[in-house]
Amino acid sequence: MARQRSNTHGTMMETIMETTRRPSLWNGSLRRDHIRLNDLPQDQEGQQYTHYTSSKSGPSSRSRSFAWPFHGRNTSEAQSTSRSSRFTFRTWQPQAFFRPHDDTASTFDRSIIPDYVVNFMRGETPETLARKKEQKKWGQHDVEVAQRRETVASHPLQFSHYYSSSNSDITQDLNADSNWSQRSGLRRHITGWRGGVIFNSLISFLILVVGIICLILVITKTKLLSGESAIFSGDCNTAEHINIGIHVVINVFGVAILSGANYVFQVLSSPTRREVVVAHEKKRWLDIGVPSLRNFAHISGFRTAIATIILLSAVATQVIYNAVIFTTQNVVNYDVAFVTQSFLDHAPFNNNSNTNDGGLSDSDLTNLQDAASKAGAFTNMTSTICLQEFSSVFQPSFDAVLLITDTVSTTSSLIQTSKSGTSLATFTLNNNDITAPDGSLVQYCLARPSAPQTCSVNLSGSILGIAVLLNLATVISMAIILARSTFEPLATLGDAIRSYLRNPDPTTANACLLTKADVQRGNWPLSEAQFFVPKDHYWFQTPSIPRWALTAFSWIAISVPAAAALGLLTSWNLPSAQALTPFGVATPHLTFLPPSSFGTAPMALLNALPQLLLAVLYFVINAHLTTYFLSHEFSLFALGSQPLRVSSNPAGEQTTSLFLTLPRPVSWALLLWFAAAGFVLSQTVFPGVIAFVSSTTGLPPPNPDIVATSFSTRALLALLALLVALALGILGLGARRAPAASLAGGESKGNPLVLRGGACSAVVSARCHHHSERDERDLWLRSVAWGVVEEGQGARPARCGFSSGSVGCVDVGRNYV
Repeated sequence: MARQRSNTHGTMMETIMETTRRPSLWNGSLRRDHIRLNDLPQDQEGQQYTHYTSSKSGPSSRSRSFAWPFHGRNTSEAQSTSRSSRFTFRTWQPQAFFRPHDDTASTFDRSIIPDYVVNFMRGETPETLARKKEQKKWGQHDVEVAQRRETVASHPLQFSHYYSSSNSDITQDLNADSNWSQRSGLRRHITGWRGGVIFNSLISFLILVVGIICLILVITKTKLLSGESAIFSGDCNTAEHINIGIHVVINVFGVAILSGANYVFQVLSSPTRREVVVAHEKKRWLDIGVPSLRNFAHISGFRTAIATIILLSAVATQVIYNAVIFTTQNVVNYDVAFVTQSFLDHAPFNNNSNTNDGGLSDSDLTNLQDAASKAGAFTNMTSTICLQEFSSVFQPSFDAVLLITDTVSTTSSLIQTSKSGTSLATFTLNNNDITAPDGSLVQYCLARPSAPQTCSVNLSGSILGIAVLLNLATVISMAIILARSTFEPLATLGDAIRSYLRNPDPTTANACLLTKADVQRGNWPLSEAQFFVPKDHYWFQTPSIPRWALTAFSWIAISVPAAAALGLLTSWNLPSAQALTPFGVATPHLTFLPPSSFGTAPMALLNALPQLLLAVLYFVINAHLTTYFLSHEFSLFALGSQPLRVSSNPAGEQTTSLFLTLPRPVSWALLLWFAAAGFVLSQTVFPGVIAFVSSTTGLPPPNPDIVATSFSTRALLALLALLVALALGILGLGARRAPAASLAGGESKGNPLVLRGGACSAVVSARCHHHSERDERDLWLRSVAWGVVEEGQGARPARCGFSSGSVGCVDVGRNYV
């Protein structure tokens, strides 16, 4: 396994800076450092330098030669192996067992094989190695030497006082590098994808704390976990505002949990380089830089299980949290009485059992008779309107209705009373006329307005307990991945490019213009050079057809039912004032009883199930937009030099960020949209809980009388507007044209780095083969650009790849490998 090293000045100062990161485990001191034997700078004569000069021309100083440890030595050289010498050779280094290995496709571990043995088997001597080093160009000045995870040679040298302490510049550089090394351990865990996981875990933990506090308050108040606690009772307008405010907070929390779960899911589903190598050997490709269920078949089972738990628990939390809060309306049930016209003139009546099925007392009937004789005490309605008002599940506006018939009676002005809350639909004929029990027809109605009703905002302790447990499972699952310190996924495009530049993938060699269509057909590696055909690329061409189909299906699954419900509910012949009902308020004509009775908790969960479709839509849209911006980020390398944005361990000119692929502004806009959509959906369909209070005491019964499903047409309209805006946003971004790369003829058209058909590990790998004749060791540490790095000669095709220097433009009609 070839060792990868930072592209430094090629001087002893960088060697010391490199070795300061590897203190001895045994002597317990940082005064002596370990270095690799073949890392010591040497001149053309195989000599070791004892003085350093910072110069592009290379080092120059006095030197003395040395040989491999197992070679014979003369008297002067033999002394160098004694304990009193300035060098101490050791044949085994335990540090290699505790340090993670390089990101490489090879499974060969050299941590226990001395470097001098490997070099000896290659036929090398210290002099030949030194001569080869001297023949190479010296690297740039001021290149950052960063800590990297790599194996350490098993035959190090311990030395001390080798360089003169008078060189203040070197001492200063070493001190600065040592300070950076001490900070890098903590920095590694708070930057990149680890920092993102920590941030999202903290957000989920804070939501968990809030849920636990609310649960404790519920248990303290109700003394039962399964009880329901009224967090407010009083005016209905105030209760409506409280209900809206709590649901806004709930949906902000829910979307935050969904976003965190999606972030961790993308990290867990991202493959490691070893998993990509195994897949490519089988001619399989993986998704890189996007959340992927497809990768589950190629990544470890442990990560698959954790990712599945996070995904399911986050979706379930979104659904269940929206079922925690519901509003109860306390309504006085209305009395029903069929009377003659003379009843209004205080005509006598008889309320015996034959004419009083509703059980109204003499005082109740007398009060109705007195109130009906007063102007403005009752609301006059036609029989048609009366049928509409008193045929619903409940009636919150009136507490009594007198149905005036065409009967003329001299004995009793009362025809019949009915049980409170009886629907007038039971007294209708085919022509929707209301018929009294004696067969007479109702001419009109008089309805008595009820006193202002009261409402309560309730919290379900049992549902909240389930939500807290799911939230806890999400937090634990997120935190588990942080414990796997050796996990280095290719989570971003920069991670993949860095890995492929360090260790090129042989399965995609000589295929710099490989496309995803070639990969899907199994036509890789390519057997011949390909021509670049410049075509304008629009963003909508980036996602694959199956991804577009999934996005469309997820959008239709929630849009079509919402549109159908809105059309159906507004098609009824209702007054214009009742056509658009307010958010989250149960109205009589838009409340529907289930076929069988439900408790409040099951009904709340049933009405929150549409949140499942919204959560799925979030994951699908997030992945769709991520595919857009993944291709855009890759295409920028064809325009000019760009630093690699990696998800962990940035070095050199590499950058890192908490986001993986989707930029923060887009991600925040998406979160804002789904938080709004989640709130609107919670007010679109919700449990209609009605408690009929006693007309004498005004107190509600222990249990509600009606637990139904209610709809809000105004919320349905707002939800459809949000869904249309989302679709227009997706299509609008899809209409963007990818930035055009410059061609050799000066024209700007097409871009060879766009990812037509979506993410593909093989396509990215094919673009990352380095063919430049320039000395560009540690290329991945620098800002790089993609283009022609080796011009073709005659029939020999040109080569394209990444380079930190200038690159040529691809040309139409030219073939490339």
